[in-house]
Amino acid sequence: MLLRASLSLTFATLVAADSTRSRLRSSAFAIPGVNASYDYVVVGGGTAGLVIASRLAEVASVAVIEAGGFYEQDNGNQSVVPALGLSQAFLQVTEDYPRQPLMDWGLISVPQTGAGNRRIHYAQGKTLGGSSAINTMSYHRGTNGTYQRWADHVGDQSYTFPNLLQYFIKSAHLTPPNYQKRNTTNATVVYDPSAFNNAIGGPLQVSWGNWVDPTVTWLAKALRSIGLPTSPVGFNSGSLAGYGAWVTLTIDPKHATRSSSQTSYLEQAIKTTGLMVYPHTQATKVLFSNNGTAKASGVSVSTQGLEYTISANKEVIVSAGVFHSPQLLMVSGIGPRATLEAYGIPVVSDLQGVGSNLWDQYNFNLIYEVNTPSEGQLLADAAIQEQLLEEYLDNAAGPYSTVGGYLAFERIPASLRGNFTQQTKSALAWFPQDWPEAEYIGVGVSDGNGGTLGAIGGVLTAPLSRGNVTISSSSMSDPPVIDMGWLTSPADAEVAVAIFKRCRQAWNTNAAKNITVGQELVPGPNVTSDADILNYIRLNGNQIWHASSTCAMGKQGDANAVVDSEAKVFGVDGLRVVDNSAFPFSMPGHPQASVYMFAEKIADVIKSGL
Repeated sequence: MLLRASLSLTFATLVAADSTRSRLRSSAFAIPGVNASYDYVVVGGGTAGLVIASRLAEVASVAVIEAGGFYEQDNGNQSVVPALGLSQAFLQVTEDYPRQPLMDWGLISVPQTGAGNRRIHYAQGKTLGGSSAINTMSYHRGTNGTYQRWADHVGDQSYTFPNLLQYFIKSAHLTPPNYQKRNTTNATVVYDPSAFNNAIGGPLQVSWGNWVDPTVTWLAKALRSIGLPTSPVGFNSGSLAGYGAWVTLTIDPKHATRSSSQTSYLEQAIKTTGLMVYPHTQATKVLFSNNGTAKASGVSVSTQGLEYTISANKEVIVSAGVFHSPQLLMVSGIGPRATLEAYGIPVVSDLQGVGSNLWDQYNFNLIYEVNTPSEGQLLADAAIQEQLLEEYLDNAAGPYSTVGGYLAFERIPASLRGNFTQQTKSALAWFPQDWPEAEYIGVGVSDGNGGTLGAIGGVLTAPLSRGNVTISSSSMSDPPVIDMGWLTSPADAEVAVAIFKRCRQAWNTNAAKNITVGQELVPGPNVTSDADILNYIRLNGNQIWHASSTCAMGKQGDANAVVDSEAKVFGVDGLRVVDNSAFPFSMPGHPQASVYMFAEKIADVIKSGL
């Protein structure tokens, strides 16, 4: 038990002493069923978990507990090839979605009262790499005002953007756009080189796609036509609202493959540290010793029914995701007292915020038939599939090599904002001025008959509705009970209608009219009144997989606060939560970059205290 961790540390020391040697990959995987002890035990080998585990393994013995395996093996090209990321069948949102139990937890929400009483399948990565292995790879940072609000909310000015920039830089390696492969004059990339520094940057590969979708170039032009010009610095320098940009993606441009926390951080740590991984192993409970204040002492785990204990000499770090992190805390005795006592769980720390404060963005589309080629349409064309595959395999280029690529953000303009009630205006006043209320995404997909459907998606990026996560038993083998709370705030309904109208304005520009064929297909030209628009949105919108804040960071005593500004769980020692659930609120747009940053920051906090 102790010997295994000692051997790992010995090997890591040997590697550090001789840079010509690399650790054998096979030595990084622990034998299940044997109790063992490490300095740090990280529950969840996802986006954040593998970052913090890898950094701590540079100076200590670390184990990662992960319920899944390797996505390259369990999901193949669907996770590796960028263009196939959008077509993964298990990402479907309906209850009868195609199951992929090797990759996804299979979580189903309670009926969404604000969204047609639909029960929604909410995909979450069950694999090394977590949701960085199944997402659509958009990488951008939040705004200056967002991080300043974070710093003020938790009483820690280290969370301002200038102070966080070092951790954004530390996580990522940027490759400039390859214009020869992109082969278009209609997709100008503008960015701020000072937002990255490859001399000190980390293993995560960040780049622009090696191909540009022709349909998306027209939709980008349409969004610019309604007042969203190209950002002069891109989306990684603390500015989003009022601009569009060809967004950076977590794609390794050398081979045009997905760059995840597994292919970057874990692969690096396996070579250079003593990190140990327990794949296909689920944490069932955090264990505590009690010498006055309860201290996390380890984790009970199960590998396909084989139960044993992984002890933590220093800390347990929970990185199980927005739904499973609060669930694990609750079944371990940390959460609302009434909930714990209802299931016979001894209360270790009575924290009302565990599982509450769920923020989730909401997404819907307006669709036309268009006369331009697109990634989806080209990849569906059997006559050229072999040619496109050869282009990808031989040159890391063509439609297989990228996904999406253009985003735009804004605060709702005055022309539509004037229609908001005073209650909605007052509620929106909480958000900093540079926090966008809307995101727009243009995509082209196959219509199934050789043509292209163009979609402009609208995303509610400043949601005021709140959901929650709770438990239905004292066991991690029973799924958490999830309510996203979509559109339960009247303010969200008003903003969503305004976003819909902006999407329609974009489709009515000359740029969009150059490519549209016929009338609007979805929802159709007969949907005109605010009531009809809202009804469409409620019945047809879905998640963009950005749920957050169910173990929210805050000041001790705050109603929703679960962790402090160093991610330590209130009321116990030796326990932190490090993933998107610990964010005090949802980041505007896509949170991936901020999750990497956060894990780097907390790893640095821990290492500085050693």
